[in-house]
Amino acid sequence: MTQKRLAILTLWRDSEDYIERSLKQFEALERAFEEETDPIIPIYGFFENDSQDNTAQILEEWLKNRVGFVVAETINAPKWGSVSSLDRVRYQARYRNSALALLNRYQYDYLLVADSDVHWEPDCVLALMDFLEEDGVGGDAGMVSPNTVQNVRDYVQDTDEETYFDSWSLVDIAGNQCLTFAANPFLDPDDRLDWESGVPVACNSAFGSIAMVKQEAMSGVEWDVIDGVEHWEFCKKIRENGYRVFADPLIHARIVHKEKIKPLPAVVEYQKQKLKKFELQELFKS
Repeated sequence: MTQKRLAILTLWRDSEDYIERSLKQFEALERAFEEETDPIIPIYGFFENDSQDNTAQILEEWLKNRVGFVVAETINAPKWGSVSSLDRVRYQARYRNSALALLNRYQYDYLLVADSDVHWEPDCVLALMDFLEEDGVGGDAGMVSPNTVQNVRDYVQDTDEETYFDSWSLVDIAGNQCLTFAANPFLDPDDRLDWESGVPVACNSAFGSIAMVKQEAMSGVEWDVIDGVEHWEFCKKIRENGYRVFADPLIHARIVHKEKIKPLPAVVEYQKQKLKKFELQELFKS
C-alpha cells in the first residue's frame, strides 16, 4: 500500500455565500480518498484576503482537524471580479505564491490548484491524478486541467452547447490564444479534432479554474505576470522543466454564472474571424 499526498491550493475572498458548497466538495473528496486502495492524504493551503464577511473564520474552523493552513491578510486590495486585468492577475500571482511557499514545506506528490467557486466532483480530481500517474500522453505529462465549461452558450458556432471557461489561460502549443465563448476552444484543426474526439490536447498554458501538477515538475515553478495571465508563466516553467501541459476534454468541471452573460457582437465576430482564418489556412494547404 502506497500513501500519496495531495496539496490543495485555493484562494478565497468574501466567499460566505458559497463557501459551504465549496467545502462540501473537499469533504466529498476526502470520503472518496478513503475508498481508494492506496490512501490519499490532503494538505490544504488556503489564502484569504480582505473579506468583509466570515470567510477567514469559517476556513480556520474547518481546518481545525485537518492538515493545512489558512493565510488571512488584510491588504486593502481592490476587488476586481472576473476581468482581464494585468493588475488583478499580479495580485492573484502573489496570493498563490504565498500559499505555495508554505505548501512547499510539506511533502506532497501532487498539487491541486482550484478556484474556490468552481464546481467539481471527486471523480474530476481522481481523473486528473490518474492522468498524471499514467503519464498522460507520451510519458511526460506534468500538468493537466479539465474541460471546465460555463453556463454560456456557444456564440462562435451558434449552438446552445455550454462553452469552455478561462480561455485567457488557454494557449495552444503554437502560441495561439484560444477561443472565447466556444465549446471547442481550439483553433488548430488537429487540436479541434482531438478535443471533439475526447483526446487530451497538449498546450502552452491551460488552467480552467482547476488543474493538477506533478510535484516532480514543480522545481522552481511559481506564478508570475509579464504580459498576460499568471498561469502563462506558471505553465511555461513546467514546460522548461521538461514536462508537458495538457487539457483533457473528458474530465469535467463547471463554472455557474449567477447572471446571464451575453457578449458584445464585436467580441463574437472577432472570435469567429479567428476561427475562420485557421479554417482558410487549412483549406489552402489541401
